[in-house]
Amino acid sequence: MRMMTPNPRLLDILLPAYKPCEHFGTCRQAVWQPAKGHVPRGFLGALGELPEVEVIMVFSEPGFPYPGQFFDERLTDREMIVAVCDHVYQAFQSAKDLFHRNIRWFLDELYPDKSFDEQLRYVWMTEGRLCSVEREIGGARDPLCAHTYLGKQIARFPDATIIAFGGTARRYLNRLNIDFVSAYAMAPPGANHKPARPSWEAAVDQVKSKRLRGT
Repeated sequence: MRMMTPNPRLLDILLPAYKPCEHFGTCRQAVWQPAKGHVPRGFLGALGELPEVEVIMVFSEPGFPYPGQFFDERLTDREMIVAVCDHVYQAFQSAKDLFHRNIRWFLDELYPDKSFDEQLRYVWMTEGRLCSVEREIGGARDPLCAHTYLGKQIARFPDATIIAFGGTARRYLNRLNIDFVSAYAMAPPGANHKPARPSWEAAVDQVKSKRLRGT
């Protein structure tokens, strides 16, 4: 099976989260429980060279682990990140829920002539916070994770268009003073609002316009 881990220069940023992350115990609500599926996760893409990536899709944080989801605590940091990426890839490949189906639609709008695996060369999907929060809607949003990981990830893509999906993602990026295109969240409840699809279409148009300008 093809390895779905990102470019090594991104791995250098993310691997410290699996040692585990030094902020476990101090970061509010962060939990390291691999046997229950609670590890840093929620990212995928950048399978080729970093300059190929033209879109960074930033979400809020991963939802709660699915029932029965777990990771072997005996895995090394590199083995753990491989397992995490494989799990995320499988969820998208099977269009597991509305969140994944909406993103698949978005990628097909951006790259209609490419397979999902090919699309993953041109996008980097990530989270403002790599751990789930206690309350998926309206829960605490500690900026420490964004400062530790998100900002460093984005710095690897100086020419990419950054899209914030949802208000929480916008707040993380605003704290980092990073410019972005704003869109509705890809997961409910935001995804169910009438303006959601038009906001995604507008984001697609901005990426395509930038592509045509060659900037």
